[in-house]
Formats: sequence, C-alpha cells, structure tokens
Amino acid sequence: MSRTARLLTTSLFISAATAMSAAAASSEEVLASKLRAVEAVLDAKLAKESVPGAAFAIVSDQDRVWTHTYGVEDLSTRRSVTEDTAFSICSVSKLFTGIAVMDLVEAGRVELDAPLSDYLGEDAGPGPDAGGEDATVRNILSHVSGLPREGETDFWFANTFPDSATLRADIAARTDWYSPYDHWQYSNLGMAALGEVIEAASGRDFHAYVYEEILEPLGLTDTTTDMPFERVGNGFARGYYVRDAKGVRAPVQPHSFKAFAPAAGVASSVSDLADFMAWNFRLRDADSPEILEPKTLRQMQRVHWTGEDFDEPAWGLAYATRRVDGKTLWGHGGYCPGTVTEFAMRNPDKIGVVAMATANDISAGGLGRIVYQMAADDVKALRNDEDEPDAPAESSESSEPEISMADYEDHYAHVNYDSDLYVGLTEGGLFSVPLYADKPQDRLETYRHEDGDTFIRQREDGTDAEPLRFLRDEDGRITEVLSGGYRLVRQ
Repeated sequence: MSRTARLLTTSLFISAATAMSAAAASSEEVLASKLRAVEAVLDAKLAKESVPGAAFAIVSDQDRVWTHTYGVEDLSTRRSVTEDTAFSICSVSKLFTGIAVMDLVEAGRVELDAPLSDYLGEDAGPGPDAGGEDATVRNILSHVSGLPREGETDFWFANTFPDSATLRADIAARTDWYSPYDHWQYSNLGMAALGEVIEAASGRDFHAYVYEEILEPLGLTDTTTDMPFERVGNGFARGYYVRDAKGVRAPVQPHSFKAFAPAAGVASSVSDLADFMAWNFRLRDADSPEILEPKTLRQMQRVHWTGEDFDEPAWGLAYATRRVDGKTLWGHGGYCPGTVTEFAMRNPDKIGVVAMATANDISAGGLGRIVYQMAADDVKALRNDEDEPDAPAESSESSEPEISMADYEDHYAHVNYDSDLYVGLTEGGLFSVPLYADKPQDRLETYRHEDGDTFIRQREDGTDAEPLRFLRDEDGRITEVLSGGYRLVRQ
C-alpha cells in the first residue's frame, strides 16, 4: 500500500498509460516509476525476511512526497499498517530529548558545559581516572562523556527498565567510566540521565515537558513518550525479535521504558516523523523561532566530535551523521526490542527518508539507503523542474509510431530463482533493478530504445552493452523479457 502526496497524484498513473516517445517521460512520470520500483524492492525484501510490518516516507522540504506501508501491526489481529500506525522509534527518541535539553539551554535553565553532577548530585561524575574532566550536558549529547553504554544490570534482557531512583543509583555505582573526550562511547545511560536533567531544570515531568513543548506545538498526534501497548493492533505496531531456528519470531511483550524513555522510549508514526523532518528543514532557514531558535538547531547539526584521526563517528548534539554516496545525512538510527528505525536528512537538498520495521534482523539503515539512493535524485529533479517556468512544447514531425514506454514497466520474475527484475521508466528509456540483490540501488541499469521491443543496456562510460528484449503474446501484451540470456516472466 502506498500514498503519494502533493507532488505526485493519480494523474501520473493515468498519463503513464498514454503513448509517448522514448524521450518523452516527464520528471513526474520518472519519479512515479522509480517509486513503484522502490516499493517492489522493499516488498520483496520484507517478504523474504518475514518482516511483520513496516512503514517508509520521503520528505522533500515541506512535502511528504511518498509514503509506503507494508504488512500488519500485529500477527494476531492482522490489522494493516497505515501511515498513522505508531512504531517504537527506539534511539530516534534521543532527537526529541536533545531538542528538549536545548530548549532549556535557550531558556537559561541548563548550561551545556555544566557538570552532570550539578543536576544529579555529586555522585553523577566520572571516576578518579578521568583526568579532571567532567561529564557535561554537551559531551553527553555527543556521546563522549565517558559514561558507559548501559547500566550496571542488563535492562534489555527482560525489558525491565529503571525508575528514576534506580537510574541515579546506577550512574553513581558505575566504575567503568572513560575519561571524557578520550573516546566516543555511545551511551543510552547518558541520554537517560538527560531526562533527569530536564526534570531537575524544568520542574516538570520529562513526558509532560516533551509533550507540551515539542509534540503538541508540532501537532504530532500519533507520538507518545512511552510504549502505547494498549493500542497493539489498533494503531500501534508490536515488535518482533529475530527468528529462531524454525523461522519463528517471538512477539515483544508490553513494557515501559520508565527512566530510559529519553534514550529509547518514544513511539511515533511515519506521518508524524515526516512532519518532524519537515520542521527540521523549515527551522534551519527560518527567520524566527519555532520551539527552538534556528541557530540552535544548526548548532545541534554541526559536528561536535569525531576521533583524532577522523576514525570515530562524527556526532552533533543528539544528531548523528550518515555518509551516503559521499554526502552527509543527519538524523539518527534506532534498534530496540522488536523494532528498527532510520531517520536521515540531507540538509542542503532538504530531502530525507524515514524507515521503520517490526523485526530485529533487518537493517532499517539499509532499507533507508535503498529508498534514498534510488529516489532522492529524482525527487530533487522534480522539485527543480517545478521551480522552472514551463518551456514551449516541441513539435515532432516524425512519422514513426510512438513507443508507449509504460507498456514495459512491471515486475519480471526469474522462475525458481531470486534474480527478479523491476523495469521502470527513465526520461529517455528504461531502467531495471534486481529485487533481491543485497544493495539493489548499486545495480540499477539503464537502457536506450533500439527498435521495436528491443532496448540496449548503457554502460557507465556511455557505450552500448547487451540487449534487453521484450516478448509479446498473440494479443500484443508484453509477457516476458530476455535479459542477459535469461527469461523472466511478467508478474
């Protein structure tokens, strides 16, 4: 199931059925075709990995240009995932916590470089080998505070998370601190501690503060600061663990993140996360504040830490970086009981991707990269075309019959094997992408029209390679394609 918003409408699918020359596909038609290919790739991967449910979105500045949902919220109730289904977003929760902290920094109630002990008491500091450095709000946000990753006991073993008193006692009891700034060490414990900072500085409960200062102003009505298990199968997607030897996934049982909610406790829908992403794009270039000052968000999305040899993760304040095709994307990933999440934004282009799935043995980051790498350039091209005035239509005096390129678009299966292709439209011909490849976006091929139902693959250097030949039945309908000597059947 998919929804295409604002930039793409049902008219695209109608126009795709009309006759056109090989070079006549518009930016809208190319993007619509590419997104159908993305959906085919995602659905093939999710089905092959037996993922119960998933949701995806692409955001272009203030527009959610595409949403795709897959599967069910719960294997028992079988209610379909929708764009308003809430998922556990895991560590993407840390972005909301970071924004709440920076809101208090702007208000003068939190000091970025104040020791954590100023808010949590004298015991909330590094051990005697810390070289005199303090754990501070700033270095916690960049995961270089010296705090270890988790608590003294394994909170995740049975999803029994600490209350505030237990969390504070656990921080005080830790002896395995690094010296701050010696190493990058991702710390759920540190981010949970920032929830305590928010409460100490604001005088309000963490959940109330995030709701009143962030969620409500942004209209994020599907988003909560803990797990709404009462809505499983009725608006909340239950998570599922990795498959056992028999291929069975155990369902995640109801639990509360309690004082760990600032690190991993937020639940949200793909539509709400898309709106949250649009706020990020909007605020960076704004002239006035919206929750935060624009300069504060830009500060959060600058690199505040990387290793001395640039060999450790580059991190902002709560925001992490991703490198894709030589470009930097900002956001966060998430992995927690039964669910994985990816929230990634390319700020200069104002294009980003949300990906969520209810299975612990599939990569949300990998799924997000498929979406971004296959579609981002076409999203950008369409937006650029819309910003340009319409050019006069060129008349064609050719007497040759036009080719309806849309006739060729579809899923073609290599029967009994996993070499299926999705064939779609480019501005001047066709593309193909293998549905079951590990990185299908890296194996996308393009073809120019040669003659009749024959197309020629184009190498990266622009030279011709082998043909792609389509076969028709007696009624003229395309039923098969010959690719590299293999016969694939249209689905």
